[in-house]
Amino acid sequence: MNNLSIQKTDSTPEIDFELNGDLKITGRSLPEDVHKFYDPLIEWVRNMDAVDVKLELKLEYLNTSSTKKVLNLLIALDENISIKNIEVNWYYEFDDLEMEDLGQIYEEDISRAKFNYIEGIDIF
Repeated sequence: MNNLSIQKTDSTPEIDFELNGDLKITGRSLPEDVHKFYDPLIEWVRNMDAVDVKLELKLEYLNTSSTKKVLNLLIALDENISIKNIEVNWYYEFDDLEMEDLGQIYEEDISRAKFNYIEGIDIF
């Protein structure tokens, strides 16, 4: 298994997943085929063998189908028994209450992850 990197486009976020457990998703997520984009990411985290995982989620926009796939990705992390510690840094813009709420909804569904909410004006 190798690191996983995907360059961002106008409709997909940048992906930087490292074997050491440093995972980053940055940008906008409204892919034409959400399964084609997210299913390999979900499979990658299911198979990763890191003890500590830190996921940086800096998503300025997600469409509805992407929100479901990001939740599936978080669930896959939560269910991976190799991972002992999961930290999620959830970034959202200063006045984006919907994005903040989405992180809190995810946090309720993910039992083992520690969520940190990071608010800023120009984080993207």
